Order: sequence, then C-alpha cells, then structure tokens
Amino acid sequence: MRIDSKMRRVAAGLAIAGFGLSLLGAGVGAVFTDSGSATENINVGTFGISVSSTTAGAVVVNGGNGVHTVSYSAPTIQSSAAGSAPLNFTVTSTGSASATVNVSCVMSGDPTFTDLFGAQAPVTLATSGSSHTYTGGISWPVLTNADLGQSATDTCTITANG
Repeated sequence: MRIDSKMRRVAAGLAIAGFGLSLLGAGVGAVFTDSGSATENINVGTFGISVSSTTAGAVVVNGGNGVHTVSYSAPTIQSSAAGSAPLNFTVTSTGSASATVNVSCVMSGDPTFTDLFGAQAPVTLATSGSSHTYTGGISWPVLTNADLGQSATDTCTITANG
C-alpha cells in the first residue's frame, strides 16, 4: 500500500504541476481597472462691448453678432486747401470679464482721401465700464478740379473677444 499511496501522491503532485504549467501557457493574468469622475462648475462670466461716438456725421452700428462698425463720410469741403475731418469713437466693456478689442479701418471712395487711424494694436478692457477712445478721421491733400464731386467714407470695424 505504501507504494500505491506514494504513487498517488506523486501523480497528484505531477497533475497539479501540469495544471499550473498549462495555465501559464494559456496566458493567465490579471487586469486591474480604475475609473472615476468629477464635476466642477466654473463661472466664466460674460464679455461684450458697446461703441459710441460724439462726432457729428458718424454712424455707429452696435451689431448683435459681436461686430460693430463706425462709418464716417468726409464732410462737404469748401476749400481746395489740404485738411482733415477728425473722427473719435469710444469702445466700452459691458461684460463682467475682460475683452480684447480689435479695430480695423478701411477707406472707400476717392483715393485722394486718407484714413488717419492707421494700424491699431489690440486693446484689453479689463472690467465692465472700462473704455478706450480711438482718434483718427479722414485727411486730404490740396484739392484740384479733378476732385470736384468726389467723396470718401472711412469705415471702422470693431470686434472683441474674451
């Protein structure tokens, strides 16, 4: 009986070892997963601008789509002397967040007339109620008979982003 009992033990040990080896060959492994979620509400605030001008003849359009314009046509000129017609407009922040304002002005009409705004660097309005005034307008050289009846309009487009 002893031999039989030893043989059974050896056979059982070999069977267990064989099973263990077969599991390793089959790619037994473990997979660990971890997941989670979190929610944080962030109040970004609002930003917006309004444009105004006290220059007579300036046409201000505060666009609902975030694009605002100021158009200004050269007034009736009563002399052939060189001159200019100033235009000022103010951009005011209306939101709770800062707004970066961009202004671009383009002349149309008689090429004798010149836009006095030139290239404008972006301006940041820090808080609601803060403002920046832009100063420019239209200028012209000495006029000749060829300029009679001509006209020009300076249109400034104003946009802002937060």
